[in-house]
Amino acid sequence: MYLWIKAFHIVFVASWFAGLFYLPRIFVNLAMVEPASHAERERLLLMARKLQRFSSILMLGALALGLA
Repeated sequence: MYLWIKAFHIVFVASWFAGLFYLPRIFVNLAMVEPASHAERERLLLMARKLQRFSSILMLGALALGLA
């Protein structure tokens, strides 16, 4: 059982860090968007919010499995 917990912990940490590394890329794209392009700006903001929420869930899973 311990090895399964450790394996899932590693998966959660790797997925969490993938989200952490991708979020700044969305912010760079957001900074490069033309001010007149309202739809694209809203789409990137939505992507950033969803990724941040998903990464937070992965962080909580990694923390819980790491403390188990």
